Amino acid sequence: MALIYPVLADAPDPDEDSAPDFAELAGDLSDQWLVEVALGEDGDDACFGPLAAHLAWDLAVELNDKRPDWTVSVVPLYVAEPADDIIALFEED
Repeated sequence: MALIYPVLADAPDPDEDSAPDFAELAGDLSDQWLVEVALGEDGDDACFGPLAAHLAWDLAVELNDKRPDWTVSVVPLYVAEPADDIIALFEED
């Protein structure tokens, strides 16, 4: 299905055929991350973490490669920023 992860608004767009790259992850959002997995519409979900950003990324990419029909999300566990600062990370001026 999809590998979902936060990307900074000013990050360059990757090529469509390129593999996901850790550099695309907005790694400055949090020191600890979760990998969430949705197996399907049956409500079978799992969550793994907390993990360091790179470990979470590696796990998510490996899961996505082995089970492309699952939806795998990499999400920050803790963000110590006000909402306006977080929004600014993802919106272009």
